Amino acid sequence: MPVSVDTERLASGRHIVIGGGTGFIGSALARALVARGDHVTLISRQPGPGRMTWADLERDGLPRCDAVVNFAGQHILDLRRRWDDTYRQEVVRSRVDTTRALVKAMNESATPPLLFISTAGKCFYGTRELDQAEAHPELDEESQPMGRDFPSELVALWEAAADGVDTRRIRHAKVRIGVVLGAVERTSLLGRLWQVGRARGFLPLIRLPFCLGVGAVIGRGSQPLPWVHIADVVGILLHVIDQRETQGRYNAVAPGIVTNRQFIEALARRLRRPILWSVPEWLVRRVVGDERSSILLRGQLVKPRRTLAAGYRFIYPDLVPALEDLVYVTI
Repeated sequence: MPVSVDTERLASGRHIVIGGGTGFIGSALARALVARGDHVTLISRQPGPGRMTWADLERDGLPRCDAVVNFAGQHILDLRRRWDDTYRQEVVRSRVDTTRALVKAMNESATPPLLFISTAGKCFYGTRELDQAEAHPELDEESQPMGRDFPSELVALWEAAADGVDTRRIRHAKVRIGVVLGAVERTSLLGRLWQVGRARGFLPLIRLPFCLGVGAVIGRGSQPLPWVHIADVVGILLHVIDQRETQGRYNAVAPGIVTNRQFIEALARRLRRPILWSVPEWLVRRVVGDERSSILLRGQLVKPRRTLAAGYRFIYPDLVPALEDLVYVTI
């Protein structure tokens, strides 16, 4: 059902509330919104200027705003944490409980936001074992999961919590985000030996082997890697905020999807570092655990069909220009 729009509220700078807004994507979106004149309130665990806590939300409700965007949740690939039942439940609760709290606050508001953007991962589409000669099926926003694993179950729970929003009053858009690439800089001889540089997104997870000269393809290397430049993630979110007819599912993945091997080879060329080996699947499972290993070993051939149909034009549709923009070798 179409959602009525309060044009007076959209006439000037808008107020956007961002759940989990201190993370990589949330902070990038907040900067872009502020730069163009919008007002931003972050919901986080810690209080501070321009912030409210989740306890504030539960006690006081949602402030009057034009849109809510939610990123809140523990990172499933946080390698600093041991993957066990305790952390598994923490990951689930960090996504589902915060989303339910936001949905409850929006639904109970006398003046709810015009738009709710719930975000999740491309892991929704699941994985399954494929024969080496079997091609990965193309998956777009209308596709059902190709198989079930823990990451896809997690996203399903996350999106189910978001589906409780009252769509009679609030426009709801779901953005499923691929592997996000942020900037990396290598600036010294010491940096060449032990690190690529400071970065956020996917690149920190794979930079250390390259720093040590042992960059590697992960597993077979034939698994698709649905990547996206951070500028395009922000661009898609702004597009959904600004285009009043957007609703439903959108994939935030670049059209120029590559395999893991193609990605690693392109990154190695950019970093001027060799690829000396392939990380065997058993080692990946040992390091990250069986349930999380599908994220790195299987992959999905995800396409942004509805995103393109909605009129968004990618800044970085192909990998090589994206890496040229993000990866700096200044020594």
